[in-house]
Amino acid sequence: MERCPLENGNAAELVLAYGARTLDADQQVAFERHMLSCAGCRELAAAQQAVWSALDSWTPEPISSNFDEKLYQRILLEEQRPWWQRLLRADWSLRPAMPVAAACGVLIAAFLLRSPEPAPAPPSSSQPKLRIEQVERALDDIDMLKQLGVESPSRI
Repeated sequence: MERCPLENGNAAELVLAYGARTLDADQQVAFERHMLSCAGCRELAAAQQAVWSALDSWTPEPISSNFDEKLYQRILLEEQRPWWQRLLRADWSLRPAMPVAAACGVLIAAFLLRSPEPAPAPPSSSQPKLRIEQVERALDDIDMLKQLGVESPSRI
């Protein structure tokens, strides 16, 4: 082996084949020679070997004689249920939805709790800005003109 399997990305396949003893003799010898100098591959092979030895020592429980009959009966009962009951009974995992729900909640809270800035009133271009003093002076002038008997300019 010229390069480490960890570097070129095929370590998983090689270590799995080594643990399952499906490598040909040349590949097995080359990999064992590589493991003498590579601690990473040695650790992966040891972990894979532990898995294979655990699987070899495991004894499954015996299957009941009417297992197939019970299985087909359960499948038939499940298929006879309405679609909505099957949907409600499904084992939905909420793990993937939780981050999305949290992000939506934060966005909604940000929009609801943010104090809106008052929009500036658009400047009125049709009417000039009048000050209160100007209006009072104009009303006083109109009263004085009325006392003198002069008609207001709007009636002329």
